[in-house]
Amino acid sequence: MWMYKYFFCNFRGCMKVINKPAVLISWPRELDMFLAFVDKILDNVVFVVDDFIYDEDERFENGKNIIGLLDGKVEYVLLSEVLGKVKYKILLSTGGQTYQRKITFYSYCKYFYAIYIGSLIEYFKLSKLFLKSIGRPLTGGGMRADKFYKHSIEREIGIKVIKYPKGLDINKDRYPDDQWKDIFDIYLCHSDIDYGLIKNKFPKAECLKIGYPRYNDAPSIEDAKKDIYNEIKGIDAEKPLLLWMPTFNRIQDEIIDNIEVWVPIVGKLLKDYNVLISVHPKLAVINPKILTYLSETGLLVDAEKGRNLRVLYQSADLVLADYGGPVLSSIYMKKKLVLLNSPSKKYANWRKKRMYIDDDVRNDVHVFNVSDGTALIEQINASIQDKDSLKTNRLKEKYFGKDCNYEELREIFNNLLSV
Repeated sequence: MWMYKYFFCNFRGCMKVINKPAVLISWPRELDMFLAFVDKILDNVVFVVDDFIYDEDERFENGKNIIGLLDGKVEYVLLSEVLGKVKYKILLSTGGQTYQRKITFYSYCKYFYAIYIGSLIEYFKLSKLFLKSIGRPLTGGGMRADKFYKHSIEREIGIKVIKYPKGLDINKDRYPDDQWKDIFDIYLCHSDIDYGLIKNKFPKAECLKIGYPRYNDAPSIEDAKKDIYNEIKGIDAEKPLLLWMPTFNRIQDEIIDNIEVWVPIVGKLLKDYNVLISVHPKLAVINPKILTYLSETGLLVDAEKGRNLRVLYQSADLVLADYGGPVLSSIYMKKKLVLLNSPSKKYANWRKKRMYIDDDVRNDVHVFNVSDGTALIEQINASIQDKDSLKTNRLKEKYFGKDCNYEELREIFNNLLSV
């Protein structure tokens, strides 16, 4: 039953306030991320499932898939059922994932600018000049602009709204988002890196470091291997396990392939290794045929939507990654790591200009291009044989620092609920 503490009133009327912490969840892959945190810090949590319908293909049936994972495990409600009716005392959200499309005078002015001025900037190819000189193309999206703006929903259902970090794969150029200052009261951070970026842009912001709860309390390597080996058919228990974690690479509407170009090279490792590939959920939705294609190459394919990544990473003897979350996740889990560059110079330059954290990692680990196939295989063989854990320990400390005190965090959240 909901516990109503008091009523919250504003110009829209009065809403019942539930004296419980809530989590706004928009993607199935967020579940183990949130559960790892709330299990340690919060009691009586309600999951608010984003059941809105969006235009993006990769979000098709997200709400249905989340409910399938949550059903019978935790208390949950649908966003459409509580919006405008209740507010939760504390709301955790990754931010920017859940929104309503609205038209305002400001959004229409931006649309007008993009269509009539931004499109001319694109037509005369001035956007590159502006981007190089002032860091912005000044097109506003050009003819691709939308007259709607994305109205974040967090303030509609939460009293104290807390930003939950979804990974350290952030870009130093634009993090944090300017709009967050009007959405969040408290920012949770993985490390000194995102903590410093937030404080630099929002000096008065309240920030708390939480590490990477998603990957804490991992099972032993032996137990993790046992779980994965029992579930994934075709694994040879006598061979080491290479976990291939390609991310979803896209510039605007262009999807950048960094899987099929590497399959002929990675496939050469099958003789001596189990190679398990975990395709990014967005790519699996947009291009479901990719899973069949990869299976036919002889690679082991993990298509589990609600995969516990803590167990998956822990089972690996070495991780192959390219960009994004898997790079930093591997470091936190203290895994041997090899990075695979995209052959797209356009994509590489796009990331470099935005100063992504995982690009910094490229100075600390072995990185290979498609043309370096033989060297890649030699390095993987050498890394598997290397038993020295000093490097992986140092990398974790460099990017994440020391472990956090969860008892202190629990006390902070209890105080927020009692106010």
